[in-house]
Amino acid sequence: MKSYCITHRKDIDGLASGSMSVAATGGELLLSDYDDMVDNLRKVPDDAERVVVTDLGADSADFAQFLGEMQRVARHARVTYIDHHYMSDPAKRKLRKAGVQVVHDVRECASMLTYRTFRDVLPEGARLNALCGAVTDYMDDSPMARKLMEKGDRHFVLLEATMLSLALGNRAEEAGFPEMVVAELAAMKLPHEIAGVPEAAVRQLGKEEALGDEVKKGGKKLGRLAYMVTSQYSTGNVAKLLIGAFDVPVGVSMKEKNPGWYEVSLRGTSECKVHLGRTIAKVAGSLGGSGGGHRKAAGCRVPTSRADEMLKALSKRV
Repeated sequence: MKSYCITHRKDIDGLASGSMSVAATGGELLLSDYDDMVDNLRKVPDDAERVVVTDLGADSADFAQFLGEMQRVARHARVTYIDHHYMSDPAKRKLRKAGVQVVHDVRECASMLTYRTFRDVLPEGARLNALCGAVTDYMDDSPMARKLMEKGDRHFVLLEATMLSLALGNRAEEAGFPEMVVAELAAMKLPHEIAGVPEAAVRQLGKEEALGDEVKKGGKKLGRLAYMVTSQYSTGNVAKLLIGAFDVPVGVSMKEKNPGWYEVSLRGTSECKVHLGRTIAKVAGSLGGSGGGHRKAAGCRVPTSRADEMLKALSKRV
């Protein structure tokens, strides 16, 4: 059976989701980000029979294109969309009307939802993959994750998940490394057993310390948020460090991924007054970009020329 698995490339929740999709369906892996998920869907041929899309929030400015490609693929293939980012009810109805199986729950991370979807055909080791996604997405207190965590050694899970996350931060931009990690996780290897992961995690620890100093020097405060332009791969990590460095409820990290465009990550604390995902979707959309995400973790892309407008609009809301 010709099968494809499209998942988020930038974090462990996405990679863990992809590993379980691959293990369950035997599909070919296509790693994606929000800004190229439509392009990756276009790579799925019309003779595909099974397609799984995980951890890629689609309720944004490019939803119409996403829906169009999902409709095309669903004409010939069995398509499952698994996600935990905010999605409107009309968007879900349109996907279901197109013949897509929609597995959506903002209370669980994508890897937990993927585990639940394919649990009957996954080996026992997949439980750790799901928990690694939950821990690194700060969702291990969800109903499903709590139950799974009770059936194992919490310290073991936390160590394996943190090691995997640090290693990805260190080597994510190396060609083939994320794909290798997914393949090894799909084969149910433990993170510490994957070649190069422990060493990369240790190297990243040193970089994290230096990055903290860089954030203190390069970041700026604007009302209840702090922001910074960075070249770091993990913009989300920089956003979290900004919160601590400037004692604010919201951190905003920006990176010029493509000429003229900023890739933006937002992180918030319990003191943040708004749902970051919904808020940034509206703000970025009004500025010619797109965005979305969770209450305390979100992302967007905006023209670099309009970044100041984005920051000011966001500052007024948080």
